[in-house]
Amino acid sequence: MQVATEGIVLHKTKYSESSVIAQIFTREAGVQSFIVKGAFSKKNKGVLALLESLSVVEIKYEDRNQSIKFLQDISLGYAYSLIPFDMVRRTILIFYNEFIYKLLREYRADAALFDFIKKSLLELDRPDAVTTDIHLHFLVDLAKMMGFAPTDNYSPYNCHFFIDEATFIHDYLDNPLFLSQEASVYLNQLMHKENEAPIPPKRVRNELLEGLILYFEKHNEQIRKIDSVAILAQLM
Repeated sequence: MQVATEGIVLHKTKYSESSVIAQIFTREAGVQSFIVKGAFSKKNKGVLALLESLSVVEIKYEDRNQSIKFLQDISLGYAYSLIPFDMVRRTILIFYNEFIYKLLREYRADAALFDFIKKSLLELDRPDAVTTDIHLHFLVDLAKMMGFAPTDNYSPYNCHFFIDEATFIHDYLDNPLFLSQEASVYLNQLMHKENEAPIPPKRVRNELLEGLILYFEKHNEQIRKIDSVAILAQLM
């Protein structure tokens, strides 16, 4: 059966002198591995560009229940206009790519999740994107999409987020599993889409970034270590 679907490129590795294997998160079938023949040939020199990380593509392939399938056709689904020329956006994209690739390494079909990730990528490319905290919005919304959103119980009394229990509590210990009150307030704002609230200082944003990474590590076994977070924290 031939399948035509949208896809988001997660990763590619060299397979032979002329071919690569690409992992693509497809809208119809989840994460799939494809052999792309002739990727290094002059005749198909545009193919490697289409297989850049987090490229949004249109693909066709024959579904024969193989673990690795042969890609029959690939074309560009969306052309980024700002990300390739903006260091901040490029760095955020690198972070998204590492995070999504590790999170979805073997993932079932999920059209809603695919649409969310695609929408997030296109938002990053928009001229009016607020890049200061767009990656934090992404992580909070992604946790909700994956089914382990933080408990929505923030109050002036329960004002510290406890990562282990995914909830806001009154007690606070000075260790990475507890967010400070400032970072907890900020998390609550992101959960409630309070876009008019002032963006807090860098130290608070970085605390929440590190806290959200730890949150994913605690609540999803696919996430172990995100190498690009140090560069992102420094740049942002």
